Amino acid sequence: MLNLRNLSFFCILFVHSFSIGAPEARFVSIRYLEKQAFLRISEYFDGQENAGNRLICRSRPDARAGLYVIVSLKESTRNLPQDLFARWQVISSKSPNPVEHRIVVPNDRTRGKDLFVGLTGADWPDPKARPVAWKFSLETSDGKVIFERKSFLWERP
Repeated sequence: MLNLRNLSFFCILFVHSFSIGAPEARFVSIRYLEKQAFLRISEYFDGQENAGNRLICRSRPDARAGLYVIVSLKESTRNLPQDLFARWQVISSKSPNPVEHRIVVPNDRTRGKDLFVGLTGADWPDPKARPVAWKFSLETSDGKVIFERKSFLWERP
């Protein structure tokens, strides 16, 4: 009886330890942001982008304007696992086939809780265009999905 009780305890502890690492979001939104949304006064002096407490990842790092998934996490982005990438699948009004973008999430992270993942430059050139459907996930280097959100229409035929 004692061995069965110990085994049950360790099984519960084992399952719980794997569920702890999954990040939780307060909210997720999708917005087109112009370059000016990322300008700060310090950039006028030193020419360097200042992300502040935001962790910003872009499909084309040299371009700032684009469509962004903004994930406001409950904890700091520093608590995310190392070697992550964002997978963003988008169906636009131009084609019924999803286009997949894989964007590296830097390991050097801010203490803030906001993650901005953008399709920038030629990946999303039209500021007025909106995705018809989308699916966004954060994945570890070994392919484990730790966070996922999708639009209502993503699973529709």
